[in-house]
Amino acid sequence: MKPLLMTINPDYFYKILDWKKQSYELVGSLAMLPGYRRYNYLIKLNSIFSKFPMGDPVDRTQNISGPFNFEIMHPWTPPNTPLTFDEVMVQQVRNYINTGQKLNLCWSGGIDSTCIVAAFLQHTNTIDQLRIVYSPFSLYENRDFFQYLRKNYPQLEMLDISGDVYLNNTFDGIMINGHGGDEFTASLDESFFNAVGFDGLHRPWQEFVHDTELQEFCKEYFALSQRPIDTILEARWWFYAAAKSQVFGPRDRAFTNSAITSSFFNCKEFEDYMWHNIDQVIVNSNYNSYKQFMKNYIYEFDGNDEYRVLGRKLNSLQFFCYTQKKTELAGTQWIARLADQSTIKTPSLPLFSKLEFEQTYGESLEYLFNNIPG
Repeated sequence: MKPLLMTINPDYFYKILDWKKQSYELVGSLAMLPGYRRYNYLIKLNSIFSKFPMGDPVDRTQNISGPFNFEIMHPWTPPNTPLTFDEVMVQQVRNYINTGQKLNLCWSGGIDSTCIVAAFLQHTNTIDQLRIVYSPFSLYENRDFFQYLRKNYPQLEMLDISGDVYLNNTFDGIMINGHGGDEFTASLDESFFNAVGFDGLHRPWQEFVHDTELQEFCKEYFALSQRPIDTILEARWWFYAAAKSQVFGPRDRAFTNSAITSSFFNCKEFEDYMWHNIDQVIVNSNYNSYKQFMKNYIYEFDGNDEYRVLGRKLNSLQFFCYTQKKTELAGTQWIARLADQSTIKTPSLPLFSKLEFEQTYGESLEYLFNNIPG
């Protein structure tokens, strides 16, 4: 069985569509292709929820085929018996601890990653198994938490990856990030919240989706969640959980060094928790209450009431920037990543030519394109 796609680099991948003389329309950075009506509806819905949608939808319900053959890494399944949020955190921590590997907790300073660090320090007796990987921007987001760790856990290994530290280090064990923390909480950015308001989030989603054909598609697609989807918030939650959660945070994948990177919240337990608790995504008209249940969890650990009240979601981009630097300097650019952790790439990247691509792969990758002319 040939490995399917896990993620693609659109800067290169869409050039292949051009070489195939395949027409497409860009919506943000996403391509809508003729003949993929239901897949195109996902992109249209994405453009309603985001001014500049990124990351090709991957339908985890396995009901919608797109132009590219993605492996569904974790197909959506109906929820199991719900756990409390604390039970979700305990179970995930134990799963990682039981690997026996070094656990690099990628602490950006944001709500998701701070919640993860708090969980590990509450539920493990093997602190020497942990390493906190942070950057100066982590302190900008949450300096008080950094000082709390320094004071109360002096034995805890903490590594500042700024400068060339990250570039020159090869990490052992598992790199644990907070991916899934956004996608399973409706990926509620502040600009969207400000546009519709708290009350607007709880209005019928049909008021936000005006196209009648798209409305009919939404009714069909939302029904796959096996729970009522009545409001804009519920519709947004289901879309990101079902169609975008694999895009930004595959649960385990190869990293740009020897470690495996793993997405803490991209797990069945957290997905099921949010299925039962969508009302906890945001609890009042102040955007600071987005992910309040996570901030309450952090407060139970460090007692910082100011962060519990005022802490807010920020875009933690610095880890991404360091990753990109390492990728570029190591010459490990890629056209696509496959489900078996291998990459599609040509020798001269970032210079990308049709001749070199055909010389490298010939027609061996045609199976990755659904009914797109060769």
